[in-house]
Amino acid sequence: MGKHFRFFTSMISVPLWGVRKSKALPFFHAFSGCDTTSAFFGKGKKTAWQAWQAYSDATEAMAHLADHPFTHLDEDSDCFSVLERLVVILYDKTSHLSCVDEARKVLFCHMNRAMDKLPPTKNCLLHHVRRAIYQAGIWTKSTQAQFDLPSAQDFAWRQSEDSWKPLWMTVPEVSKACSQLVKCACKDACSVCKCAKASPKCSLLGKCACTRGK
Repeated sequence: MGKHFRFFTSMISVPLWGVRKSKALPFFHAFSGCDTTSAFFGKGKKTAWQAWQAYSDATEAMAHLADHPFTHLDEDSDCFSVLERLVVILYDKTSHLSCVDEARKVLFCHMNRAMDKLPPTKNCLLHHVRRAIYQAGIWTKSTQAQFDLPSAQDFAWRQSEDSWKPLWMTVPEVSKACSQLVKCACKDACSVCKCAKASPKCSLLGKCACTRGK
């Protein structure tokens, strides 16, 4: 940190945490956020580590991905289900839920969590996990002089001109799919509403004098 720089040998991890947990570390690092993968907003390494400590089942799932680099997961995969539960704990350590979509609903509706403090949707999380698998797979194979690297396109990356960009999700954004959640606070008629330039569709949540769409 800052001007302070230290080397830590990775060999100390095995006596401290055991073989399986040590093997899971590369994936955990990519999953919780690194230079090539996104991080969970507001959730640093320490918080992610504490969630892992509270849910030991995640160790075997992450170690399995280290044993089988570049595994392609889908929403029905056992490993993904375990990682999904880990994310729920990351955002609410008291939750008994296993589905991030259900956790989002509870945190938003019953605990008044702000949108930016909710866990990602299942679809978004799946793509994040795939990017983490890709990066961790490269690290796991790094001791080999040469290895076959699969296309990043198969692991939630998309090619844009001369660069690669993350494929965040394959479902419509909530603002487009759930327009009934969008509202404006203007109380005048829509013809004179200061939000009129954005052309929002009136919903029951709005306070305007307009009756369109209500």
